[in-house]
Amino acid sequence: MAEKPSAQDVREAQRVELRKQREKELNRQKRVRTAVIAAIVVVALAVVAGLGYLIYQANAPEPELELNQPASISKEEPTLAFKADDTKPVVDVVFDYMCPFCGAFEQVNNADIHEMIDNGEATVNFHVRTFLSSKMSTTEYSARAGGAAVCTYEDSPEVFLKFHEQLFANQPAEGGPGLSDKELETYAKDAGASEETLSCIKDQKFRRYAVDVLEPVGAKLSPATPAVFINGKEWGSDGAWQKPGALKEAVASSGTPGASDAGGASDAGGASDSGN
Repeated sequence: MAEKPSAQDVREAQRVELRKQREKELNRQKRVRTAVIAAIVVVALAVVAGLGYLIYQANAPEPELELNQPASISKEEPTLAFKADDTKPVVDVVFDYMCPFCGAFEQVNNADIHEMIDNGEATVNFHVRTFLSSKMSTTEYSARAGGAAVCTYEDSPEVFLKFHEQLFANQPAEGGPGLSDKELETYAKDAGASEETLSCIKDQKFRRYAVDVLEPVGAKLSPATPAVFINGKEWGSDGAWQKPGALKEAVASSGTPGASDAGGASDAGGASDSGN
């Protein structure tokens, strides 16, 4: 018959068992701490990687856009032109889609300009400028809008006129992001643009053309916007364009353009950019 354990043996066995339980608990806590630390490290690395990617994206240079030549615009006379016969006056309008005074000009004169085009009363040349892109927009809005306008003109002159009107009717405030590319696409679609034209806007196909080709031509005509030239002579710099009907009256009384005026303004001066 086995001997009954003494009280000392029982206490020793209990101490051993408690020690094993403590060690087991310590090992469990250690595993938990290790797992928590590992999870924290993984999350921290993910956050750092995410921030690093965002910083890289913010500072990475944009891919250089191609300089595409629109099929509908003459290389010799890069303007968005609405031609009348050679006996009619020539009107050149210089504008930037971010320019608030250009928006005011459109409100007063848009209907008359459309009427002159529809009735063949004058050749009207639209000169897109983009110089306010970096000055008055955080997203190069003037360049994006100018390129989009070329896309719509490439679709059809009629679509461009409606799109042009929409951009000024919904003109964004200076200093902000301007209209988004999606909004530009929406206004183009409302103007009757094709899916191909919407892709042109989305891909910014003519953004560089607006900046590298149309902007220098417009700047040569006038460093200020808006600016109007009738048969090559500046008109409205005294604020006459603010009177409804004044532009159309001035065009009607201007007579037949001279030979040097047939292609639009060529000897224009103008105020400084501070007039915008």
